[in-house]
Amino acid sequence: MKRYQLPRFLLFLLFLFFVVTGIFLWKFYQTSLLEKKTYQQLLPPPSTLLTRADSSSCRNPSLQVLDEEFTSLIAHIVPSVVSIITTDAPNCEDLLREFLGLSHVQEASPNKMGSGMIVSKSGDIITNWHVVKDAIEVHAQLDDGRSLPTKLVGFDDRADIAILKIQADHLIPIPFGNSDQVKVGQTVVAIGNPFGLQETVTEGIISAKGRRALSETVNEFFQTSALINPGNSGGPLVNIHGEVIGINNFIISRSGGAEGLGFAIPSNVARRVYNDITRYGHVLRPWFGVVLRPLNTPLAKQLGLTRTSGALIAATLLNSPAEKAGLKPGDVITSFNHHSINDPIDLRHCLEQTEVGEKVTLTIERYGDTVSLSTSIQEEPK
Repeated sequence: MKRYQLPRFLLFLLFLFFVVTGIFLWKFYQTSLLEKKTYQQLLPPPSTLLTRADSSSCRNPSLQVLDEEFTSLIAHIVPSVVSIITTDAPNCEDLLREFLGLSHVQEASPNKMGSGMIVSKSGDIITNWHVVKDAIEVHAQLDDGRSLPTKLVGFDDRADIAILKIQADHLIPIPFGNSDQVKVGQTVVAIGNPFGLQETVTEGIISAKGRRALSETVNEFFQTSALINPGNSGGPLVNIHGEVIGINNFIISRSGGAEGLGFAIPSNVARRVYNDITRYGHVLRPWFGVVLRPLNTPLAKQLGLTRTSGALIAATLLNSPAEKAGLKPGDVITSFNHHSINDPIDLRHCLEQTEVGEKVTLTIERYGDTVSLSTSIQEEPK
């Protein structure tokens, strides 16, 4: 039987195919080995790889310092903040029904909570007047757990500020800041007792200054984005230096909870009320003695004025500082002690911040002429 043999040409091609394939596979192996070595050289040493056991390499030193400073600030402030727990008197209607035997009046129980702040080592506490005004009994709960009875020292219902006193040792007062230096956008912290949750801390900024006509008080308010809820009233609004620059007062809310619209009384108002009550036993109310009316366009034209801003004098009271200064009906006050006056409310707020006995300068418009006057503010007659 004759064997079949491939032609030499085909054998040569088959040999050439295996040689080329072998060379290609060898080159591919060498390339892969080189890439692997290069990749390993680019990797950091094993000691620098991030693992769950060593997460310290992802810490930012600057952020860590900031975090420590903030927590230290809070730890410094919290001992000066107290919870205010009140017991209100029974309702008069319920008492009448009890007297007539129509119902049984239950014992009075704690039904209102707020916040306050310690402002002296002798036990003086500042809070809001609306927190304690209907109470027959008020207790202050300190951060160390002590619950102490308080005594009402005095109050200013116009400013919504009340001064309480407790008898205790080892009290840490919180310092006042100058609320006149507060700027929109600066960081603030609100601390209080919202919904009975003691020592609650929220952070935000001053959203606006000079908010007015938002409550029955005569104050202008700071608006803050720091969350404020029922129970925060009377607690401090604090700057980054640990100083009180506002007293948390009220919120505007559709739901009853915090919506980023919280309002605080400037600390200078609270400090003035506190100083007056502790020194004199009552608030010294500055008195100017004028009757004002709104200034509109027809009146401005009649008086020869080119603008409608200012406080128009309708009358001055007998023997008042305004009369002694020489003010007359028809005068328009445009500046009070170097503060611009745009309307009667501006004048009222400037007067509230003036000390009794302080000499003030006035700039007025009188039938087209600018006149400068001065006078000394007196205490409001009883």
